[in-house]
Amino acid sequence: MPPRASNPKSAVNGQVSGAGPSAEAIANAAREADLFRMAREGDRGAFGQLAIRTQDRLYTAIVRLVGEREEARELTQEAFVKALAAMDGFRGESGWYTWIFRIGVNLALTHLRKVQRRRTFSLDTPRPGSGDQANGLADRLASPDSTPDQIAQRRETRQQVIKCLGELDSEQRALLVLRDVEGMDYQQMADVLEVPLGTLKSKLFRARLALREKLLVAIKK
Repeated sequence: MPPRASNPKSAVNGQVSGAGPSAEAIANAAREADLFRMAREGDRGAFGQLAIRTQDRLYTAIVRLVGEREEARELTQEAFVKALAAMDGFRGESGWYTWIFRIGVNLALTHLRKVQRRRTFSLDTPRPGSGDQANGLADRLASPDSTPDQIAQRRETRQQVIKCLGELDSEQRALLVLRDVEGMDYQQMADVLEVPLGTLKSKLFRARLALREKLLVAIKK
C-alpha cells in the first residue's frame, strides 16, 4: 500500500508524524498517567475523567470494526465497565490508553465472531474534535498532489475500500483500522492485540495484501 501523505497527524496523539511530541502531548500523557494511578487507588472521579478523555476515540475505533453505531456504543460502555471492575487487579503492565483499547478491541472482535456475518461499516465516522485526522483508509492510497480527476477517482476508490475492508475477517480488519485509520504504532498495536511485534508486522502485511487483492477484483468488475 502506498505511503501516507506527508506530515499526517497521528490519530493517537495528534502530533505530526516524524516530529517529536509537543509540550501539550507530553502534558496530556502525564495527566493521563496521574489519573490512571489515582483510579487504580480507588478514585472513581479519576476513572470518570479517564473515560471522558477516551470514550470518543474508543467508540470511533469500535464502530469502524463492528459497523453498527448502537452496537459500538454498547461495546464501548461495556469496555469501561470491565475496566472499572478489573482496576483493582491491574498490574501496571501498560498505560491507560493501551489497556482500555485492548479491552474494547477484544470485545469488538469477540462480538464479530459471534454474529458471524459480514457487516456494512463506516471508516469515516467522525471523532468529535478530530478535524481531518482520520479521513479514512482510502485516503492513504492517494497522492497529496492529486488532480481533480484523481480526487474523483479517489471518491470511488473510497467506496470500494470500505466494501472490501468489510469482507476481510475480523482480525485483518482490526489490524488495518488500528494502523491505517487510528494511526497506532507497531508496538501499541502489539500491546493492544497481545501478539509479538514480529507476528504483528507479518499479520499486517498479509492483511494489506488481502485488501489489495479484493480491491483489484472489485476494480475489474
